[in-house]
Amino acid sequence: MQSNLEIYNQYQLIDGPLKVRKIQVYHGANYFSGGPIILFRMDLGEYDEVFTNRIEGFSDNLIKILPSLYQHHCSVGKPGGFLKRLKEGTLLGHVTEHIAIELQTLAGMDVAYGKTRSTLEQGVYNVIFRYFDEVAGVYAGKAAFNLVNSILLNKPFNVFEIIESLINIRELRMFGPSTQAIIDEAKKRGIPYFRMDAFNLVQLGTGKYHKNIRATITSDTNLIAVETADNNYLSNRMLNEAGIQVPETIKTDNFEDIISFQKRIKNSIVIKPVEGYLGKNTTINIETPEDIKEAFQYAQECDDYVVAQQYVKNYFFRLLVIDNKFIAAGRLEPPKITGNGKKTINELIEELNSNPDREFGDKGKLSKVEIDAETDRILNKKVYELNSVLPKGENLFLKNSGNPKKGGFSTDVTDEVHSFNIFIAERAAKIIGLNVAGIDIITKEINKPITDQGGVVVEVNAAPDFRMHINPAVGESRNVAAPLLDMLFPAGAKTRVPLISITGTVGKTITAHFLDYCLEKEGYKTGLATSNGIFIGGKCLKKGNMTFPEHAQLILKDPTIDCAIVETSCEGILQKGLGYEYADVGIFLNVGEEHIGENDIRYIEDLAYAKSVVAEQVYEDGFSVLNADDPLVLDTEKRLFSQPVLFSKQADNKAVTKFINKGGQTVFIKANKLVISKSGKTQDLISLKDVALFDENNVKNKPDIILASTSTLLAIGISTDNIKQYLSEFRIKSFLGLK
Repeated sequence: MQSNLEIYNQYQLIDGPLKVRKIQVYHGANYFSGGPIILFRMDLGEYDEVFTNRIEGFSDNLIKILPSLYQHHCSVGKPGGFLKRLKEGTLLGHVTEHIAIELQTLAGMDVAYGKTRSTLEQGVYNVIFRYFDEVAGVYAGKAAFNLVNSILLNKPFNVFEIIESLINIRELRMFGPSTQAIIDEAKKRGIPYFRMDAFNLVQLGTGKYHKNIRATITSDTNLIAVETADNNYLSNRMLNEAGIQVPETIKTDNFEDIISFQKRIKNSIVIKPVEGYLGKNTTINIETPEDIKEAFQYAQECDDYVVAQQYVKNYFFRLLVIDNKFIAAGRLEPPKITGNGKKTINELIEELNSNPDREFGDKGKLSKVEIDAETDRILNKKVYELNSVLPKGENLFLKNSGNPKKGGFSTDVTDEVHSFNIFIAERAAKIIGLNVAGIDIITKEINKPITDQGGVVVEVNAAPDFRMHINPAVGESRNVAAPLLDMLFPAGAKTRVPLISITGTVGKTITAHFLDYCLEKEGYKTGLATSNGIFIGGKCLKKGNMTFPEHAQLILKDPTIDCAIVETSCEGILQKGLGYEYADVGIFLNVGEEHIGENDIRYIEDLAYAKSVVAEQVYEDGFSVLNADDPLVLDTEKRLFSQPVLFSKQADNKAVTKFINKGGQTVFIKANKLVISKSGKTQDLISLKDVALFDENNVKNKPDIILASTSTLLAIGISTDNIKQYLSEFRIKSFLGLK
């Protein structure tokens, strides 16, 4: 996979009048957006301030290449809006933005957000757009840039190749349908997640409350059960010994044993590897010695030992069991074509694949049917070739299994399953020991007991595919991800540790360490990331500046902590975005003039806006702690969805006074005392002379540190007596690494 991706990563920008100065990927909320974006910094060169209506033929050529741009609303607010802007005149950066969005959408990655903004330099613009996958997003941005330059240079551009490449990236990089369904359900429940590898390994939740999944295998899934399910012979034997109807089966490495087996049962057979899935190296419905020998050798390509099994001819059903409870069922049919006496097999397959519901890969309702070794074997057995004309009325199955990944056809039958068959499925999952299992049953009618019609359980599958239930070709979609999450996180179970994020110009580090000190005293095992290093439970794991998004994620992924505190630098926000989606407390201490002139920060107001993302990205029931003495910090309050908490060095601060009158929580200094106000009740907390930190001569901005920390501790429910104690005893030497 990696080598294939390298081709797309190396996709080159063409040389033309437009230039790209910078490509930047933001994974979290950032200066430009509350979500992940890609930024292309474009130099329009000679086309600066040249609008599209003044570039001869540009609009017509673009619409000819990408007619679907008609669907873009733009600022007009309805379909055709962008084309109207194009005809009336807009700049080429704005055009590139819309093309990058549309290319991703045409490849099945529906993104709808973008904007284009000027920079400090004349003629240079930041083109910003959303992405589902980083590699696909960058590739789409480059392709959009190349398309615009190609039109300006009057050169051809193959948009279909670009879309095909984006589809390939999508299939290589994006989560499988089962994993994506689980993540979508987790997001509905406010459960954060992290992708742990390039495939389907995902962490759900944070800290000690987290669970891992790999597709539908969970961190609670029993390894022995998975190995048992993967062993077709062992699982068959265990089910048989438990009284469940299964096809008669033998395991052998001897061809003659299979011949004897077939003669004894006087029935056609199935030969497959002892361990396997998706019908790999499986041959069904065979009985002649020649076919048996060929199937035996085919299965032995995987293992010397193979399974020979009685072939049961009937409908194939998959029953999904989660946490020992039946959840959903589908009838699966292999992809098939029907001859008309005129068209070749290849033409009929192309016709089958032309169904708009059939897509490349496994993300759609149906997958396109690929002609592979399995299909070739089926054709060879019937003495057909791809250019053979299939006789009229003859049905030809193109695969041995109905798995949707191979183009199989799924029909939801959840409401039709007989209660006895539900009992059998739940029992089979329990016997094998799987918490998530796909039970494969072959029977005539699923609405009658399998024992009354010669039905059998043929396999118990670990990591069952959810796609056939979520997106069946026919029938009702079932939310099978919900019961899986109910199992991982039962009602009332915690899914994440509290997260406190701190930003500002002066005082972030000491604020973080002070809060860490207090919460450790409260009995929490904390994870802390600051400019001094990474600390877990008070022990320094790594020294150095750890204030970037990856360091916040390191803390949140730690399986031992029950509270996270992160110092969030402005550099991290400007270069990469936040390393988390939402915090429980966001602290905005102050704003100075550092970083002005960097990363398109023109004014101190821009800098404040960038830092304010820490206060804005807070859960609705969380707290945003703001410095009411700094108008630029206080301005953030109007953009909050969370509960604001204000602090001030002045008792007569107008914003604080107004907030107190509304019953809001505030902390301020009056007559050299720390005063707190909450729900209309005001009380003195501690004299400043008793606050140990005030004795530290080398600490800058001590009042803001003390006020913000006290505000946070009160907001999260720490008692005033304990806060007074911590304020009176915390000194610089109380924590490691700060001189």
